Amino acid sequence: MAKLRTIFAGTPLFSVPSLEALTMRKDVEIVGVFTQPNRPAGRGRSLRPSPVKVFAEELSLKVSTPTDPKDADTKDLIAKLEPDLLVVVAYGVVLPKAIIDIPKTSINVHASLLPRWRGAAPIQRAIMAGDTSSGISIMKIVEKLDAGPVFLKKPYLMSENETSQSLHDILATLGSVALNEAIDLLLINALTEQVQDEKLVTYAKKITPIDQQIDWTKPSCEIERKIRALSPKPGAKASLKDLDLTILSANEEPLNMRGKMCGEISNITDDGISIATGDGCIVIKSLQINGKKPMTTKAFLNGHKDLF
Repeated sequence: MAKLRTIFAGTPLFSVPSLEALTMRKDVEIVGVFTQPNRPAGRGRSLRPSPVKVFAEELSLKVSTPTDPKDADTKDLIAKLEPDLLVVVAYGVVLPKAIIDIPKTSINVHASLLPRWRGAAPIQRAIMAGDTSSGISIMKIVEKLDAGPVFLKKPYLMSENETSQSLHDILATLGSVALNEAIDLLLINALTEQVQDEKLVTYAKKITPIDQQIDWTKPSCEIERKIRALSPKPGAKASLKDLDLTILSANEEPLNMRGKMCGEISNITDDGISIATGDGCIVIKSLQINGKKPMTTKAFLNGHKDLF
């Protein structure tokens, strides 16, 4: 039986488990891996390859990093590889129809239960919105962003203390499981399509610096969700005693803050710093000073006794 000639397109760490799952299948031949070009990273802003590129090169897979994946050269390169299947997992580029239509089947592994949270930041937006569930959708790729019919879904019930990091890791693994199941169905011509209900669509817009800023006038539950949704990166931002901080973890406390201004420190203990909010307070448990390593509140207080 001929192997399924497959092209994989992905960039961040989230994509790696799905690529690894493909490499372990005896009925799949990976004929090409496409990923974003090297990007500046770290304090020195030196160019670094994507996690997908690092993993693919360790396995001696053929890697391409087109500057413009939508150009004619990329289309010609993909066509020459004669793929049966294109798998996209967080590649970071909306591919044109001319490329989508080259393989017999083009599928995407998306980190939400579509049609909820189409777009760039489904993990963060789900937590910020207070969703109790998330999951993976395997969908047919179309030109419109995350709008193709869905082949299958794998739901996940989120914990009360879910962070973007924990949900990322769980869904990355769940994505590889769902991808394997989809390929199994594809090989026996059993994939079925379910059209997305456009009335239920929500969009997970990219996280901006404005999204990162904590508004202490908001309810405590909303602030606590934002902190978890952005932890550890890019982080929820706030200023405390003229220090610019990233808040990494915090607890919601329904305390009476009458007489306290929103954003004002109401209590300080080794267990946390209590900040007044619109309806109570948030107790900061861990944080990070810009340019420093993450630390507990206790460690922070020990190093900044002069401020309190």
